[in-house]
Amino acid sequence: MSLSASLVGIGIVQTVLYLLFVRAIDLYERESLRYVIPVFIWGFAVATTLSLVFNTIASITISSLAGNQAASFFTAVFVAPPVEETTKGLALLIAFLIAYAAARRRGLVEFAGVMDGIVYGSAVGFGFAIAEDILYGLQYGSETFVVRRIFGGFAHAAFTSLTGIGIGLIPWVQSRFLKVLLPLIGLAGAILLHATFNFMATTFGPVAYVVLFCVILFYVILIILWLWMERRIIRNELREEVEAGTITAEEYSILPSYFRKTGYYIGLLLRGRFGTWSRARKVHGAAVELAVSKRLARRSDTAIRRDRVLALRSKIGRLRGEAALGTAT
Repeated sequence: MSLSASLVGIGIVQTVLYLLFVRAIDLYERESLRYVIPVFIWGFAVATTLSLVFNTIASITISSLAGNQAASFFTAVFVAPPVEETTKGLALLIAFLIAYAAARRRGLVEFAGVMDGIVYGSAVGFGFAIAEDILYGLQYGSETFVVRRIFGGFAHAAFTSLTGIGIGLIPWVQSRFLKVLLPLIGLAGAILLHATFNFMATTFGPVAYVVLFCVILFYVILIILWLWMERRIIRNELREEVEAGTITAEEYSILPSYFRKTGYYIGLLLRGRFGTWSRARKVHGAAVELAVSKRLARRSDTAIRRDRVLALRSKIGRLRGEAALGTAT
């Protein structure tokens, strides 16, 4: 009943690959690792520690009143979900507040939308899951660790992504009431989904993983729909930027298509035009950010959001000026 260091290492590598995969799915606005990594670490260290303390206290209390079997069931179904989702959700709230403060200074949106919520929710969930699986592996052996890694690796990511979606939608709504309500709904959904999974696992065993598979399919559909919407936003909001000279017609033709844009980048690299490739990625990233910022400004026309749009246009112009200067020299 031991857990080898090599097995733990494989589990950590698997977790990192999961995290990079989910981040890569965000085709148009990939999240900065300077936000993703701290959220992952919070899930691994802080959320796990806090949850372990509160869950242990609850389990000991219930066990003294109703016995070990009842304590195990009630802790898993009624205590662990709210405790763990709240501690994980706290990391998302902190990340959002930091990203919001940075947006006020730099005019950039770092945490806005469904896909961003899924990425950050998955990051804290993956961190929590690998730490929890290591603890279970140390307690119950390598077989338990392997089973949890293979079948349940996405479980905590799926739970907490609901909280992330609720927080990510804050910039997309105007009502202050909804700005508060949506994150609470997301957190409640995460707790309910977590409790349902734990109930199924406790009562019906492997059937819980069938439920988890259906939840992941739901996320696949949701991600496809959100990416389709982002593509439309880019196409609609950047159309007038071609006429204004902010972006070129060629850029407008490739920006809404991830595959055409990637093909363009590969072509530049194959021709050895590394400087052009680097500048193009910066310009295209700012252009996509401009499209999203314009849409947010249309939904809630505030001075901060108008300034953000102007700042991004200025950034694109500055990048083009640097490119022209580099060509001249």
